[in-house]
Amino acid sequence: MKNVQFATFGGGCFWGVEKFLQEIPGVIDAVSGYAGGDLVDPSYTDVCGGRTGHAEVVNVEFDAAVISYSLLLEKFISKYGKTSSSNLDSVSQYRSIVLYRDSEQEEATKKVFAKIEANGGKKIATQIAALEKFYPAEDYHQDYHGSCRKEA
Repeated sequence: MKNVQFATFGGGCFWGVEKFLQEIPGVIDAVSGYAGGDLVDPSYTDVCGGRTGHAEVVNVEFDAAVISYSLLLEKFISKYGKTSSSNLDSVSQYRSIVLYRDSEQEEATKKVFAKIEANGGKKIATQIAALEKFYPAEDYHQDYHGSCRKEA
C-alpha cells in the first residue's frame, strides 16, 4: 500500500536536482519550481533576476513505504548539501535549502543534519525553512535533464 508524501529541496539549478531525485527508488515524481521567497507566482525570469528571494527547488512526490523522508533527505544532502556558512545567508536562487511541510519533517530534518554532522565532522550549512508555497516552474523546465542554461 502506497504512503504518498511530499518533500521540497533546492540545491542549485533545479534540472540536475530533479534528475537526481527522479532516479531514487520510491520517488514517484519530481517537479521543478520555486519556493522560499516573497513574490507570488514568480516566473523563471523573475527568480533569475534575484529580487524574489525564491530558490530553484524540486517538489518531490515519494512513497514513504519504499523510502522514508529521512533517507530521501540524506541522499539529497550527500549530493547537494553545503558546508560553507555563506550559504546560510544566501538569497541566491541556487542556494541549498530544505523546505519542510510540518513539524515532523522539521524534526526529521534536524535529526538527519545532526547525524550527518556527527559522522562527517563538518557542519551542514544548507538552509532549513518552512514551506510557505511551492510554485511549479514553466512547462519547458519540467523533465529537462539537460545542463543548466540561461533562458533565451
